[in-house]
Amino acid sequence: MSKQKTVNEKTEFFFKQNRNCEKLLDIFSLFANENRFKILCTLNEQEFCVNDLVKITDGKPSNISQQLKILNLAGLLERERRGKQIYYNLKDEKIRKLLDFLFQQYGSK
Repeated sequence: MSKQKTVNEKTEFFFKQNRNCEKLLDIFSLFANENRFKILCTLNEQEFCVNDLVKITDGKPSNISQQLKILNLAGLLERERRGKQIYYNLKDEKIRKLLDFLFQQYGSK
């Protein structure tokens, strides 16, 4: 006879709180696109305008703008207009901490 394995209390509670699980999946889906991930990593360091992000990420302007819109709608960015340029900044502190953790674990120095 084998004993049935169970998840720990914390994991079980998390699964039962479906809203929290869905929110986490939504966050990870934002990381799943290469350009979005590059944008998030770049904005974790400092603010940039679209033109700067295009150069840094080596993306196409239309694609970078589209990904910025998705990240903005997800509530992760702040925008500030300065003349003709709009500057973007990462406003979600939890995402900053997550990116910092990922850099510590997987980044090369």
